[in-house]
Amino acid sequence: MNEPQILKTVVVNLERSTERRSDMTMKLEALKIPFEFFSAVDGRAERHPLFDRYDRQLALTRYGFELAPGELGCYASHFLLWQRCIEEDQPILILEDDIDFASNFKSAVDLVTQKIDMFGLLRLSAHKPRKFAVCEQAANGLKIVRFKRGPHGTSSYAISPSAARKLVQAAQVWFEPVDVHLDRFWKHGVGSFGIMPFPVQHLALSATHSEIWQGAQRGSRSAEFRRQSRFIRMRENLSRFISNIPYFGRWQS
Repeated sequence: MNEPQILKTVVVNLERSTERRSDMTMKLEALKIPFEFFSAVDGRAERHPLFDRYDRQLALTRYGFELAPGELGCYASHFLLWQRCIEEDQPILILEDDIDFASNFKSAVDLVTQKIDMFGLLRLSAHKPRKFAVCEQAANGLKIVRFKRGPHGTSSYAISPSAARKLVQAAQVWFEPVDVHLDRFWKHGVGSFGIMPFPVQHLALSATHSEIWQGAQRGSRSAEFRRQSRFIRMRENLSRFISNIPYFGRWQS
């Protein structure tokens, strides 16, 4: 009889964030989920070699803001885990350390374990509500969905080696936060799929609790940026529209 597959679970944690480390240890041990910690890149404390991929001018032109040190550290941390996924040739469930778990989390992990090779990327949380199309109904009231627009956030998602290769290949130059890169399914070809109802909730909703939160500190994009970028936005909207054609008539809120 074949042994059931166990999805490798990795928690992204800054070494200085000892309270979060203790909190995640307590939560995951209570759920009896095997896991390990990954020492996150601290963008506020070090300049990692991966930061050489960051193009400040392109960020201002394409994203409208410079990336903050914490955002670069976050990008580098997830990028390194994508590379690890490729090197180890096995899917990974990536959890950030500022999350909480719903009662359906273990059922969701079982579903992700079964389906991750088919879908490539499965998000277990979202920072923004998005319309979605149901791809599969599963047990315990869970469903696999495809988002019409990327839901933002990297708090909790599983990734397969084939999807990780696509994300790495499309991230030769960094000019936007890692979750925005993750959302651009029309660019890298990794579908924006997820598990609903979401089994994970993101807790860090303010600058006080988040390493990368910008909020009001960042302000609004300039009128000049909006004028200069309108053709880029039109092209990306068209690309997203074309990628969404197979799901027309199926979107729901």
